[in-house]
Amino acid sequence: MTLNPIFESCARRRMRLFRTPLIIGVYCAVLCVCALSLLTAFMGQGVTVGRMRDGVECYIWMTALQFFLILLVAPALSAGSIAGERERRTFDLLLVTGVGARRMIMGKLLENFAFLALLIVCGAPVMALTLLTGGVTPGQIAVTLLVLMAIAFSTLCVGMAVSVVMKRSLSAVIVSYLAVFSIGALSWGLSKHGPFAAAYTLQSLHALSQKSTAEILVGMPVPIFFNPAVGLVMLLASQTGILHRTMETTMRLYHIYSASKAAGFAAVSAVCLLTMLASAALLLALAVLLLRVQTDGFGRRRRAKR
Repeated sequence: MTLNPIFESCARRRMRLFRTPLIIGVYCAVLCVCALSLLTAFMGQGVTVGRMRDGVECYIWMTALQFFLILLVAPALSAGSIAGERERRTFDLLLVTGVGARRMIMGKLLENFAFLALLIVCGAPVMALTLLTGGVTPGQIAVTLLVLMAIAFSTLCVGMAVSVVMKRSLSAVIVSYLAVFSIGALSWGLSKHGPFAAAYTLQSLHALSQKSTAEILVGMPVPIFFNPAVGLVMLLASQTGILHRTMETTMRLYHIYSASKAAGFAAVSAVCLLTMLASAALLLALAVLLLRVQTDGFGRRRRAKR
């Protein structure tokens, strides 16, 4: 079995750059500062019930920090994958190699994903500091890291689809950021208002306990499942059980929290994850189709010259 040549070439080039270990070092340093600042009280006073809660809150904050760092890094990585080749005038050289649109897209995507996965894995030892408090298990940390990788993959697919359409790296990066944050804002807004919002009342929320998980999930607003932040929050709620006040006062989607609690936080998180990955697969297929249409003209011109 041979590696994708685009993946192998891009991975070698990235790992030889000085900025790669620099980015990894800065990423881990930011996580270390966050962890040490939140665990300082625990280190000074030892294990108590209050300190265990501080450790769980530290785990939540570090997960949220990694989530936002991924959203900041991923669009910039993938948006320049194809647009950058066009801008550097090396896109035709890739076409001459005959790798095809699908292998080109997958090679670029997997190389970017491998780098983000490396960042997340490098942050695992810092996340493991929360094990000192006893409020988090290794299995929960592993599941959270896998979900963060799935979010990174989905975000990269958005940037890859934009990169196929745009011709300039800067334009592709800007549009990718707008697309990613628009998905979050629109899914959030449509879940609170409009035709997709669930018409929950206090009485109907109390009656949710008598319904099955499938019935509750069907009744929830569909756009909420496209929001990766909600999926991650539901995962943390299922693991820690201390996000009640946050959901009620900060997120202002308390009716979604109540419905998710009745259905099971893990079930809602799983549906969000599957919806996100399915949407990413569709975007990836669309990117391959668009690039194939664009490269067909190059192939015809090349055969005509022969």
